[in-house]
Amino acid sequence: MSIVIRAWSLLDKFYFYCSRLEYVNQEAKNIFRVKLLKYRGQELFLANGTSIRKNDTLLKIHLHNCMLIGETLNMRNDTKRALYVYKRVEESMPGLVNFIRNHPRKDDIKGVIGITLLHRGVSRLGFEVKDIENSYYRRAKQFYMKPLFLLYHLNKQQRRKKEHMVPKFLVISKERLLGKYLQDA
Repeated sequence: MSIVIRAWSLLDKFYFYCSRLEYVNQEAKNIFRVKLLKYRGQELFLANGTSIRKNDTLLKIHLHNCMLIGETLNMRNDTKRALYVYKRVEESMPGLVNFIRNHPRKDDIKGVIGITLLHRGVSRLGFEVKDIENSYYRRAKQFYMKPLFLLYHLNKQQRRKKEHMVPKFLVISKERLLGKYLQDA
């Protein structure tokens, strides 16, 4: 199993370099890696009245999956592992706020977006879950994310059902993010 994880780690380094990601705060072991992007999908309407339109600037978040896999490798209980990942994300949110507040293009950033197969409970973090309307993009993300999910659950008898393996957008407006986590930043 360690060979598979080492191979994934090498692929992750290559992906990090090619996708022009940057660390939110590597010294603090923040779980997020990010990049600015222009939104290209269909308009998204958020509960606080914010709408994300084509060409809006968003900060795309990526979990540092290699770090998470390393930190949870010896956890045998899926519930404990899920709670650990949730806690790591929650602890990293104030760092994300600081990253945005100190970013040279902070005024352009309209919100934060991510894509994940694991979207249960994210509303407590302030995110809204949205369907990915473009079926080609959704399938491409699913193709990439399934092996990662299976790697994360190596040695596990219980696998997710296929209908739960659909990637979704996680979105939070900058205002909601700042309002929820600024005092913790």
